[in-house]
Amino acid sequence: MIRTIADDSGRQWDITVGRESYGMQMLLFFPKDGGGVRKAMMTSITRLDADRELAELDEATLRERLAQSVPWESPTPFGG
Repeated sequence: MIRTIADDSGRQWDITVGRESYGMQMLLFFPKDGGGVRKAMMTSITRLDADRELAELDEATLRERLAQSVPWESPTPFGG
């Protein structure tokens, strides 16, 4: 599943689910105009639950998660 949102400045982002080390589910934010990928941890444990979570999040919440996200290269609490 891929969702698309615009951030507060109008930049378009594609969002999908990815997996971090130790199986942690992540929201992955890809800017449509190129540039750095960003990530945010999810509460879901399985990929199926993560896909459901992404489908159910409203756009305001997705923008909040984008604002809280970190660059792909940043370490997460469980490594990676």
